Amino acid sequence: MNFTILKNKLSAALFISGLYFILWSLIVLIFPSFLSRLVITGVNTPLIFWDLMGLITLVLGLGLILAAYDPFRHWPIILLVSLFHMAMIGGFVYGYNHGFFNNNFIKFVFFNHIIWLIPNVTALYFAYKRNYVTDELLIDSFSQDQYPLELFETTNGENIAELSNESPIMLVFLRHFGCPFCKDSLMSLNKYKQQLSEKGIKIVVVYMVDEAIAKPYLAQYDLDEELQVSDPEEIFYKSFKLKRGSFTQLFGLKVWIRWVELGVSKKLFNTKPEGNVSQMPGIFLLKDGKIVEQYHYKSIADIPDYGLFLN
Repeated sequence: MNFTILKNKLSAALFISGLYFILWSLIVLIFPSFLSRLVITGVNTPLIFWDLMGLITLVLGLGLILAAYDPFRHWPIILLVSLFHMAMIGGFVYGYNHGFFNNNFIKFVFFNHIIWLIPNVTALYFAYKRNYVTDELLIDSFSQDQYPLELFETTNGENIAELSNESPIMLVFLRHFGCPFCKDSLMSLNKYKQQLSEKGIKIVVVYMVDEAIAKPYLAQYDLDEELQVSDPEEIFYKSFKLKRGSFTQLFGLKVWIRWVELGVSKKLFNTKPEGNVSQMPGIFLLKDGKIVEQYHYKSIADIPDYGLFLN
């Protein structure tokens, strides 16, 4: 699949969609009374409603123009616009069933929302697909055959391979620091670090940002003195075959349930993302450069059993 050609086609479709939105918003803002009489039956809708609709559509249109320059990078904008389209379609169905809108609104919704969902959903799908195609290529490129442990060092210059020859080390690959599941993992790691130390296991925390950004987060959980690997390019992650999460791994029902649980019980909430939000975490126990124990997350809501690494 040629993603460059696909990107150009999606960019053109999104750019046209953005221009249409901008044009429609200007019509709404200039002629709100005409539009109100055209689509609403027997009810005097305040013109402020159409003014707000026009302004929202104008902003979304400008957002689509921006997203058109790189649909794969600016997919959150496309997702927001898609949700707006679906909300408007749902609102129409409800209003039409209750006799609020006349038949003209069917054309209005079709030409302003339904047909524009096609390029938006297409862009979202291929942005999602491209991430995983790229991920597989990166994992192949940064395999341990090509990038052995000897190439990686901690932030204080200690070689990972040499460390694992001296004593067992537990590599803890984190999610982004704004993730409540990452914060919970750090809490658990703090809880077990004494037991791990007593077993002669050194903790090595791996993250996707610069050391200066990571330090304050780790300090909150008394882990800032542990060995660390800063991996902004995620080469170390890929060398251990840690992939981006799938939709269910990142947003499945289990994730939502535990997200609520962490918020209620531990007051852990999403904050500013620091790192790749779709990257999956992982834990590996190394000895003499070999993996002797590992934990692969089935979803970001998983609770790893650190007891596996203490046996």
